[in-house]
Amino acid sequence: MRNFMYLRPGNLYKDFIIEENTADIGTNGRPKTSYDDSGKRMLKGALALADYRQKMRWEQLQHPITHTIVQGGPQKAKAEDKLVHGNRIFLVKGVDESGSLGICTIYYVEERMDVK
Repeated sequence: MRNFMYLRPGNLYKDFIIEENTADIGTNGRPKTSYDDSGKRMLKGALALADYRQKMRWEQLQHPITHTIVQGGPQKAKAEDKLVHGNRIFLVKGVDESGSLGICTIYYVEERMDVK
């Protein structure tokens, strides 16, 4: 008998728009952050809640996370980028390219309601 992974219909791959973070100096001399929202770059990944161990590890690094996104293939987004899926916004806190082989990439993200 073959072993198949069971995926619920809501846990299939989702499309995320990558909005790249750009840091600059404002007219008042203070640093400012903006996002490129042209919507040209996308990734397809599976969204899951972060487990307790992952949350504790990232909180110790001063970066709280709420979810993980697993994408097949090489890294497309970097830390501090924004991933948008419909009306949900996720800020990338860290990226782990498992095995450094370009087969699978894990994004550690924080879902934010206050960022547009």
